[in-house]
Amino acid sequence: MRGSGSRTGAVTLVASLLATMASAGRVAGAEAPGRMRVVDCPGEIAGQLAAGAKLEIDVLLREQASAPPPLEALVIRCVEASAQIAVTMGGARRETTVQLGGLAVEHRARAVGLAAAELVQASINAPAAATSPASPAASAPPETTPAPAGATAPTVTAAASASLPAAERRTSLGLGVGGLAQWLGRPAALLLGARVALRYPLGAVLLAVTSVDGAMGTASTPNAEVEARTATAGLHLYAGRTVGPLRLEAGPGARVGWAHLSGRPVAASAFDGAALSAVWGGPEVRGRVAYRPGDRSALSLGLELGAGLVVRPVHGLRDGTDPVYAVEGTWLSVALDLSLTLGREP
Repeated sequence: MRGSGSRTGAVTLVASLLATMASAGRVAGAEAPGRMRVVDCPGEIAGQLAAGAKLEIDVLLREQASAPPPLEALVIRCVEASAQIAVTMGGARRETTVQLGGLAVEHRARAVGLAAAELVQASINAPAAATSPASPAASAPPETTPAPAGATAPTVTAAASASLPAAERRTSLGLGVGGLAQWLGRPAALLLGARVALRYPLGAVLLAVTSVDGAMGTASTPNAEVEARTATAGLHLYAGRTVGPLRLEAGPGARVGWAHLSGRPVAASAFDGAALSAVWGGPEVRGRVAYRPGDRSALSLGLELGAGLVVRPVHGLRDGTDPVYAVEGTWLSVALDLSLTLGREP
C-alpha cells in the first residue's frame, strides 16, 4: 500500500509540474513580440541584423503616446548585396530594400534596423482604412503576401540611405588648400610652399586628385648657396575608406613641373653666379588622413604624406662639369590642408 501511495504521489507531482510549465509557456507566448525571421542571410550577420531591427523597433514603440497595433511579423531576406524588409502590422504589409554592398559591416545592422522602424512608424501613422482587417490574400505568409492597395511602401533604399551616417554617403567634389614642405635634391634642400588640390570621386572607393604645388628653398654647398624654386602639377588615383570621423586614402600618381635654380657663390669664391630652368618630375605615392568634425560639416582637416622618384632630373653644374646642386633622386613631402566639400550626394 505504501508503494502504491508513493507512485500515486509521484504521478501527481509530475502532472502538477507539467501543468505549471504549460501555463508559464502560454503566458510567455502571450507576451512575446511579433514573429521575426531572417532568411538567406550569412550566419555572421544574421544575428546582427535581427538584433538591430529589434532594438530600433523597441525604441520606437516605447516612444508612442498610445498603444500601437501589434507587430504581427517581420521578415528580413538577404538577396545578393541587399536586404529586403517586410513588416506586417495591423493587417497591412509594407516593404523596403536596403543596399548593403556599399556599407561598412558595422553599419549594416543599424541601416536595416532604421528601415524596419520606419516601416513600423508608417504602419502606426496609416489611416484606419489602410490598417483594416486584410483580405484572405493579405493574411497569407508575410514573405508571399502582396501589399494592400491602401498601404504606402517607402521608395526602395531611400528611407534607409537618408538615415545612414553622412560618412557612408558618396564622397563628393572637394577643394583643398594648405601648406607644403618637401625635401628635394642633392644635397637635400627644404622647400616650403603651398598646395591646391581638387578631389573628384569615381565611385564609393576610388577618387581622382589633381593638385598644383609651388615651393622654394635654399641648399647650402661649400662654394655657393643655391636657391631652388619649383612649380609642379600632379595627378593621383586614391582608394579610400571612411572610419568614423576619419577618412583614409592612399594611391599612386605622378608629378611634373618646372625647376628654377639660382647660384649665389660665397664671398671668398672666384665663381660668378648663374641660373637655369628646366623640366623635372617623376612618379609619386601619397597617403592622406582627414578628420571631419561632424556628419554635416563641409570642412575637413587633412594631413598628406608623399614620396617620389625623380626620373627627369635637373643638374646645376660648376663650369659645366662638377655638380653643385641637382634635382634628382628621391623626394619626400608633407602637406597640411583644409578641404571644403563642394557638394554631397545622399
